[in-house]
This record gives sequence, C-alpha cells and structure tokens, in this order.
Amino acid sequence: MKRRIFLSAITLLVIFSGWRALAAQQEVPVNMGFYLPAIRDANMADLKVSLGVWTEEIAKPYNIRIHTSSYVDIDSVRQALQRDELNFINAPGMELAELFRPEELRNGYARRRLGVDEGLVLVVAKNSAIHDFADLRGRKVSHLSDDRLSSYFLETQCLKTSGKDCSDFFRLREEKRDIQSVYSVFFGRTDAALVQFSTLRIAEDLNPQVASRLRKILDWKASALIFGMMTRQTNASHRKLILDSVREVMKTPRGRQLLELFKTDYLQPVDADALKPYWSLLDEYSQLRRSSQEKNR
Repeated sequence: MKRRIFLSAITLLVIFSGWRALAAQQEVPVNMGFYLPAIRDANMADLKVSLGVWTEEIAKPYNIRIHTSSYVDIDSVRQALQRDELNFINAPGMELAELFRPEELRNGYARRRLGVDEGLVLVVAKNSAIHDFADLRGRKVSHLSDDRLSSYFLETQCLKTSGKDCSDFFRLREEKRDIQSVYSVFFGRTDAALVQFSTLRIAEDLNPQVASRLRKILDWKASALIFGMMTRQTNASHRKLILDSVREVMKTPRGRQLLELFKTDYLQPVDADALKPYWSLLDEYSQLRRSSQEKNR
C-alpha cells in the first residue's frame, strides 16, 4: 500500500513538473518579424490585418502566443536582434545573409513559385551588340530600387569587370517595380535590365513579344528570394510547432489568401544552407571591395 502511494506521489510530481515546464514554455511568446521592403505590391493595411489573423490561427491549435512586428529597414531589424526580440524573421535572403552567420539561424521555409527559377537575370535587346557584362560600359542599366540583392550583384560584377563602382562603369536607372525594368529594355529606354526570373516570366506571359525581343546574358540563382527563418533564440520545442502549424495553416482558406498576398505558390522547408549563395555573393563582394580600395590607396 505504501509503495503504491509512493509511486502515485512520484507520478503526480512528474506530471506536475511537466505541466509547470510546459506552462513556463507557453508563457514565452514567439516574436515574428516581417521586413516590409520585401512586400512591395501589397496593401499595407490588408497585410497587417492578414498577418494578425494568420498568426492567431497558427498559435491557436498549439496554445502558444505569437507577437508580430514589422520593420522598414535593415537597421531596425539589426537593433531588434541585438535586443533578442526576434525568434523568427521573414525577409529576403540577402538581408538575412547580412544579418546572420550560418550558425545563428535554424530551420524555416522558403517562398516559392511553381515552375520558375529563383534569382536574378540580366537581359538586353536581342538585336543589341551587348553579349557580356563588359559590353555594358557606358550603357544605361535599370534595376529594382531599394533592392539589396540587385545592388550587391551589380556592384560585384562591376568590381570584377573593371575594378570600379557601377556608378563609374555605367549609368544606373532605378525602378519602383521590377516589371518596369523589363519594359525599359523592351521599349529601348535602357540598354539592359537586372530583374527577377519570376518577373521576366510574368512579362513574357503578359506579352509574348518580350520573349522574342529580349535576350539573357547573365544570371544568378538561389533556392528562393524570400525566407522565413528561425533564429537561435527560438525555443527548441517551438521550432517544430511553428513549422508544423505554418504548413497546416497554409492549407486553409486564410493561408491560401496570405500566399496570394505574398505572390507565393507554396512554402518549402529549408535550413540555413539555403542561404549559401547569398553568403558567397556577400563574401565575393567584400573581397573585391577590399582589393579595389587597396589598389586605390
């Protein structure tokens, strides 16, 4: 009898301890951050409402608290990270590569589109005399404004080709929308345009003449352009909950609505290795920049 009471007491203690640990774990919120410059075409009011409802639906089945924050520039994200305020960050791969080292990120997901390569492509008019990057010297080149990946890629190519900044190699024209860069080459306003593969596909679908009148001369590929990644501050038990719940919510009408808002067909699970092309580009740029500065001393 005493042994049975003793075992019952031990069982209750284990259950109580487990309950307390779970309760303590649930009291720690998951802080999700969204980098707004990556969401260019969405209505901000609609976006914030959708994100609020979406995170509530993620949290509800698992009884966890989720807080969302939005950021308008990379410095504000960096400051939030320094204060340990973010467990999960949704941002372009280039910004993530600037903010984190590989060991500082956990797993997450990539935003993908069906049947489209992810990355950048440099296009020119098919009948032009431009065949490689060196031929762009003195020409007019358009790209998406306030896009760090485009800037790093172009500056890397300029440094590699001429040892100079792009501002000294050709004339830059920035566009607020990526598809405007495609049309700037199509209508002869610029000599070349650096755009996303998905943008070029959209332009070709809207106007088949785009495919027949433009030619690709250079590209850069990655597994995705936008990611949602967990930081090392994320509680280990929360990682699986978040990924599982995101996957399930994406099957709901609300989830599909959010995918449409983000112009995404599906989410692909990834780990930090998915950002390797971005870290490689950043390293190449940094090395070329140092070499250029040493030569100009």
